[in-house]
Amino acid sequence: MRIAYYVPRATYLESCPGGEKHTSGSGMFITNVLTSLRDRGHEVKIISRVDLRDFWLGRLPARRLLAEAALVRGEVKRFSPDAWLVYASSVQYPDLFGWWQHPKRYVLLGCEGSGEQRVNAMPRPWRDLYSFGFRKSLKRADKVIAVRTMRDLGGASEHLRGWGVPEEKICFLPLAVKTWTRLPGREEARHVLGLPQDAPTVLCVSRLSVRRHKDDPRPGKAESVLELVRAFAALPPNALLLLVGDGEGRRQIEEEAARLGLRERVLLAGEVEHSEISWYYAACDFFAIPEKAESNRPYQALLEAQAAGRAIVTMDTELGQITAEAGRTGFLAKDFQEFQSQLLTLAKNKSLCDEMGRAAADFVARSFSMEVRALQIERLLLGSEEDSNVRYRIPSPQSGVLPAQGMFTKNLH
Repeated sequence: MRIAYYVPRATYLESCPGGEKHTSGSGMFITNVLTSLRDRGHEVKIISRVDLRDFWLGRLPARRLLAEAALVRGEVKRFSPDAWLVYASSVQYPDLFGWWQHPKRYVLLGCEGSGEQRVNAMPRPWRDLYSFGFRKSLKRADKVIAVRTMRDLGGASEHLRGWGVPEEKICFLPLAVKTWTRLPGREEARHVLGLPQDAPTVLCVSRLSVRRHKDDPRPGKAESVLELVRAFAALPPNALLLLVGDGEGRRQIEEEAARLGLRERVLLAGEVEHSEISWYYAACDFFAIPEKAESNRPYQALLEAQAAGRAIVTMDTELGQITAEAGRTGFLAKDFQEFQSQLLTLAKNKSLCDEMGRAAADFVARSFSMEVRALQIERLLLGSEEDSNVRYRIPSPQSGVLPAQGMFTKNLH
């Protein structure tokens, strides 16, 4: 199958072949979708690398948009795709190139319903053009796939319905990760990283960002890491906390560790190339982050840790419920005290860590591997009868029902 692959938010393409290094969750997912579909024997072509936000921000002139549309049209004629896959479209980043070329199969992956606030953020006449293009692409789509947590998804699906998308077109496929082809042993990894072999080691991988301003409702990622440092203080004196990531909040982390007398036990590795991150997952006993925000922010790290065969400890949010099996692949804490207690439990019980780690690796391979997700996307692009299976359906936002674990992979093989 020939697939035209388009990402209107072109900054995400920085992680794709021909771009610069970029390791955000969306950036990694774009690359992984591309390579996984190619691994399945499909010919996939990135159809444009122009970021549509640059036009309404005034960074690119309107004539450049017309020129790009002509270039894309010529490329599509030569390529003659069997399907058109669009990632991360919204009213600010609509597909203005695909829907009017009448692709045989047209799928919007990671589509975000965009409300009035986002529409009004754009100046006229761009607001009218982009709203028109977004509405047309939604109408043309054979499937509109959301990838966020169910809480975010409820709002997104409501917005999508507001844009005229019928419920039967909307489906839910959460983000996935590439499973490790080779992972070093724990002993080897600790030797390479200069860590003691017998110390209970907790890992956290996170950007250390701070709030943009005091009224920002979204906490910075460093706030969750600060909570982790405070909880870690209750662990045995030989335990280590290994932090991978960097950002403006690093100084706060260092000061809090010093205040708690943990300076020698909280090790900040800084930013690490994704190609080297497996050494850190391999070196730890388990992964932890007390993320309370309902977002995809620690999504990739939670899944990658489990794919590496490591138990996790995080908060009992919808994100946690989707990305882990509570009590089997790790723990989901109701509050800070329970989170701290669960850290202590795993730090004192290596055999439990290993048991949960084995279950975690199986869980990710079964439900969140790119091999599984690429097969599901392939079937949606082919218009297979399988795409009507209930595992893809979104529960009603009012139902409060989460999809059953494993529903995304049932009967796939």
